Amino acid sequence: MSRTRPNVVVIMTDEQKATALPMYGNASVRAPHLTQLAAAGARFDWAFATCPLCVPARVSLMTGRYPHTTGSRTNLFLMRQGERHLLDIFREHGYRTGLAGKNHCFRPEELAKFDFLQEAGHLGPLDPKDDAAVAARQWLIDSQVFARAWGAERNPHPPEALGTAWITDQAIGFIEENREQSFFLWYSIADPHTPLQTASPYAEMYPPQDVPLPPQDPEEIRTKPAAQQLDYRIFAADKVTPEIMRQAIAIYYGMNSYIDDQVGRFLAQLDRLGLAQDTIIVYLSDHGDYMGEHGMIRKSKALYDCLCRIPLFVRWPGRIQPAAYDDFVCIEDILPTLMDLLGWETPAGVQGRSLAPRLLGGEYQGREAIFGEHGLEGAPYPATTALQTPAGPLTPDFHHGNKLGTRGRIKSVRTRDWKLVHYAGQPYGELYDLRADPWEICNLYGQPAHDAVANELRARLMDWMIESEDCLPPAPPGDMGG
Repeated sequence: MSRTRPNVVVIMTDEQKATALPMYGNASVRAPHLTQLAAAGARFDWAFATCPLCVPARVSLMTGRYPHTTGSRTNLFLMRQGERHLLDIFREHGYRTGLAGKNHCFRPEELAKFDFLQEAGHLGPLDPKDDAAVAARQWLIDSQVFARAWGAERNPHPPEALGTAWITDQAIGFIEENREQSFFLWYSIADPHTPLQTASPYAEMYPPQDVPLPPQDPEEIRTKPAAQQLDYRIFAADKVTPEIMRQAIAIYYGMNSYIDDQVGRFLAQLDRLGLAQDTIIVYLSDHGDYMGEHGMIRKSKALYDCLCRIPLFVRWPGRIQPAAYDDFVCIEDILPTLMDLLGWETPAGVQGRSLAPRLLGGEYQGREAIFGEHGLEGAPYPATTALQTPAGPLTPDFHHGNKLGTRGRIKSVRTRDWKLVHYAGQPYGELYDLRADPWEICNLYGQPAHDAVANELRARLMDWMIESEDCLPPAPPGDMGG
């Protein structure tokens, strides 16, 4: 089948760090279908979420704008009214639109605009009809695996009963139903986000004793800002053992292989329907996960690469040549890239940079730095604040609402060699020599020997903040403000 307008499928996973996949250097994880997808298109090795949280990242994907301009700064703030976004743009161009899976972006009135809408969350479909799916969901609730800071278990139900299989079924149903017309599908997988659980054979695929741990320094947390010290205790990281950590990583890896098989099933059906040649596929995650780095798990107010660096590859057979790029790119680049690939006008106010020239073999000027942001307004709590902490890493008394580290806003700038994280109004911060310390363990902030590089990075960060102030409404062409 040949079309004048390609289909577009955005496959988004949740909390899948780039380094959990083989094409980004993970020698343990098996993901043959994603490896093949990445090899058939353009793979970006240094892609980042500007804010490594679900809502801010998803809103940035859909708008091409930074969290500090969209106002979606934490998971409390879904996309505000009036933002120009991908769903509206594709509808205006006559595309059929679908969401299969997790939303965590659009408010109900915007969500209702999808022609096809089948939602699922971290416990699976919101209203499962199949008995096996109902039982798998109930096991998740009864096991309280979500309420255990380092909980990671085998779900006793078959993989077909779990949420990612259901989401994939819905995605396949959408493309089958719309094979004769141009469509935009957000295939939004809620894994490998917590709860850390998967079915056999994935739960046994990676024996915990064989799982390598990231470098550990038990004294590291003492050199880190107060927010991280608070969340360290909330995650029971001060009580976790290497065995518990390995079990969590093993299940997380199994979830990644489960995702791979499900995406492979979707891609095979796209092929069988004769749609692959005429479909642009963008694969990415909204953000990463500590997964043992810095002794922690899940995510918190921090801007480490393990949280911000995401997988990103784009396939369009016959148009995008297979290649790997080391450009710095960010999640805000997706919208303007799609606009250019489709020959449409990029909306005013978009802050991402189109990757289309790179993808299509044209001239492209890459970034010298990438930026990050996190946190909510308000004075941060001191590290000595009394906390409601879990009794242990596996006791069912963890709740993410107990985290107090979110207060206080932070911004980061990352070059090839250095990363600076600035904590507004605070005497502390973070500075890492990424060539010597790629795991970001040794905090050099405040050391006089590094004042010059810290000041240069602060200047870059200030330039970015000034240049990325909200640009809506845009100034009329040629208007110098006289």
